Amino acid sequence: MRLRRRTALLAPLALPFATHAEAPWPNQPIKLVVPYPPGAVTDALGRLVAERLQTAFHQPVIVDNKPGAATQVGASFVAKQPPDGYTLLLATVSTLCITPALYAKPLIAYTDFAPVAFLGNVLLILVCRPTLPVNTVQELMALLKSKPDTYTYGSPGTGTVHHLLVELLRNHEHFSATHVPYVGSTKAMVDLMEGRFDFMFLDATAALEQIRAGKLKALAVTGTKRSAALPDVPALIEVFPGFDHQPWMSIVGPRGLPAALSARLNAAINDSLADPIFVGRLRDIGVEASPLTLAAFGDFIARDAGRWAELVKISGAKAE
Repeated sequence: MRLRRRTALLAPLALPFATHAEAPWPNQPIKLVVPYPPGAVTDALGRLVAERLQTAFHQPVIVDNKPGAATQVGASFVAKQPPDGYTLLLATVSTLCITPALYAKPLIAYTDFAPVAFLGNVLLILVCRPTLPVNTVQELMALLKSKPDTYTYGSPGTGTVHHLLVELLRNHEHFSATHVPYVGSTKAMVDLMEGRFDFMFLDATAALEQIRAGKLKALAVTGTKRSAALPDVPALIEVFPGFDHQPWMSIVGPRGLPAALSARLNAAINDSLADPIFVGRLRDIGVEASPLTLAAFGDFIARDAGRWAELVKISGAKAE
């Protein structure tokens, strides 16, 4: 009797703790880690997503910039956090698919993360200096083959999407050209316009103004269809079937994130991706909204990781 009485007295005291443990998610601020420095396109994207999540879940969403080691610093931080929905990662194709293939001992793999939401693709444009005597990608390929090792191409850095796409073309078309890596696209674009090298892939947000001003020539765009911004410029897939590689943006969480939380986050973000205002804001920073289900996004990551790892192998690129 005494033992039963003591248990009965203690039971009410346990209730507040049980209620707290079972409090509905979210009941505290959410952190969205952006593995790039402030001011980058990815930072702007992270803040747009954070605004929408904050509205959807009525909790502060804090953007935490953690750049370094080709995005591995921020990504590895997220991978080590509890899978409770309170720490998320803005993950690009570079983070999940390219960087792990560049390092002999990568800090992360795409399997360290749970898919949450696919945000969209980033349009790249194959451009050349205005004085290069070509007007189509076919003419560029013919020129490069006719004079091996005569021409040069730029990129924002070794192992970037921009570099690997040229390597894919080189492997497919068997031409020889010299790679000139830069640190970022800004200086590379200026040097290309001034004729210091011959061609490169550029983000549409940087390239479009220069193309319209006649300072660069657009030869092709990435993706599965032409861009509304350049309707007369073919998609690479029109010239080279199967060439649908392009950079993309997404949200992921630590591996083990409960399916119910992933589903709620996916639904909230996909609702935003159906909102014309939000879609327009994404387009302003160069992201074309493309919502996917959780299952489709998971399958997509696994497929793309293999494709980009193969491109890294073809290019011979390694992280320094």
